[in-house]
Amino acid sequence: MKALHHAADRLNGWLVARRRQAPIVSNRADLDELATLAERDPRALLRPVEPVAVAFDSADGARGKVETFAFPSPVPSGESANDRVHGERWLAADRRSKSAIVMLHGGFAPSWLAERLMARPFLAKGIDVFVIALPWHMDRAPSASGYSGQYLLSGDVPRLVRGFSQGAHDAAALVLSLRQQGYRRVFVSGISLGGNIAAQVALLAALDRVFLLIPAVDPFQTIFRSPIGAGMALAASNAGFDDREIERAMRLVTPHFAGLPKSDPDAFRVVHGAYDLFCSAEAIEEFVQAWGVTRVRSLKVGHRTFAIKFRQTARLLAHDAGA
Repeated sequence: MKALHHAADRLNGWLVARRRQAPIVSNRADLDELATLAERDPRALLRPVEPVAVAFDSADGARGKVETFAFPSPVPSGESANDRVHGERWLAADRRSKSAIVMLHGGFAPSWLAERLMARPFLAKGIDVFVIALPWHMDRAPSASGYSGQYLLSGDVPRLVRGFSQGAHDAAALVLSLRQQGYRRVFVSGISLGGNIAAQVALLAALDRVFLLIPAVDPFQTIFRSPIGAGMALAASNAGFDDREIERAMRLVTPHFAGLPKSDPDAFRVVHGAYDLFCSAEAIEEFVQAWGVTRVRSLKVGHRTFAIKFRQTARLLAHDAGA
């Protein structure tokens, strides 16, 4: 059984590694700068976050109980498409909900399909659902991009590190805005890449619940030491990026290196795969030990095969949030 889950992860990794890589525009000096920052202060990229003005489009963008919104990223990258955050709000009911969850998607996601599946039990519990496109994904991808996430998850390590951090600040700014709008309880969830971003959000804003599903809490291990990152690691090596410098720089977006979160450890729920080759059980254990998280479920699945437990997991988490 374990071999089947490993085979699915290896096949997925092989397919991802064959994709065309995004151009690398950063240089070794850029990487050295980040590595030095990480050595000096692992929290160096975490900045104070302010609420953003979020206007919902109910005229042209609304589709039934769906509203669209957009806002400028509080940590711009300099790429106009990437610096405008797009999202949707899925309303639980006609009356105004006092609870909301921000759902953060996984790497290379071309849409919010997984979040739509996960949202159903939350909506049934009367919780409004917010989704946003993470940096360099979906509508935030530049016109030259061949696929969603190509310019984030690539061998351009400085762009990758700053993109992870940008996503955390985008989501944290939205969380603070929801508090201003009257939501009394605000949750954040994240899948894989989104799990890393959600954990970083917890360093920037207090949350009532944080749901981390197969989270990439050790992004260096996930991207540069697992089958899914073979193409990215090769591209980084060809660009002259030193492995040791990459590992040091990635500490800036490895949540538990940045100290303790603003939320209580009891607010966290972690669900991961015991056979996951991308986000290993060992990496999860190091993270939960560092933050004192005790609500951890280990399922006998891999990263890709987590899908077979997805709906069941979503129902359990929604029940917890609605309690």
